Amino acid sequence: MTDRSVSWGGLHNARDLGGLPTATTVTRAGRIFRTPRLDGLDAQGWTELVGAGVRTIVDLRHPHEITPLALPTGVTRLHRPVEVWEDRDFMARWGDVLDSPEYYRANLALWPDLIVDALRAVAHAPDGAVVVHCSAGRDRTGLVTALLLSLVGVPQEAIVDDYTAAVVAMNDYALAGLSDETGRSPEELRARLAEVTGHLRAFLSDLDVTAYLTEHGMSADELARVRARLLD
Repeated sequence: MTDRSVSWGGLHNARDLGGLPTATTVTRAGRIFRTPRLDGLDAQGWTELVGAGVRTIVDLRHPHEITPLALPTGVTRLHRPVEVWEDRDFMARWGDVLDSPEYYRANLALWPDLIVDALRAVAHAPDGAVVVHCSAGRDRTGLVTALLLSLVGVPQEAIVDDYTAAVVAMNDYALAGLSDETGRSPEELRARLAEVTGHLRAFLSDLDVTAYLTEHGMSADELARVRARLLD
């Protein structure tokens, strides 16, 4: 895996979506970043984020997770949750696996309007870079990132590698005692990666992202805007 890690002060598990292969080119660096929640950024980290050209933050978290955040001048945060935790049936069936791509198909089936809203936020973002994040920067961020990368033709295994990097980064964070999650041993991590990447490959194999987004209301112009952000 190519190391696309971003080192903004106070932040872990942050990566640039640039430098990934497509059929004809590579994705552009400095256009879209995936991160965990940003309240861990220190003053230097915020300076680095702004210096990277970030002007739009797309926050995928549930409203109950969001706290006030003092943003630098010129940076806008958009709240675009992609799950409805109040849906008891969803939580009963999938609540125990929200740290895995196992539930991605259900998410797309249940809430296409939320998914489209998140992608539209990227499509309509003004000039400048975009940060997409949830809490850990792994699962909801992994879903939206998979859609973005699929849309521009990044191959399945590169998308799987990107998700793998998030799982490994969060496990390192947990082993350092900096997370509520329990860190896994190398053997446990290998087994976990085999499980979750299997779910992600199955999801991606069934995914026609252009057809899905078009069916649920994204225009050809909006799809072109997303592609242009990562390719042009």
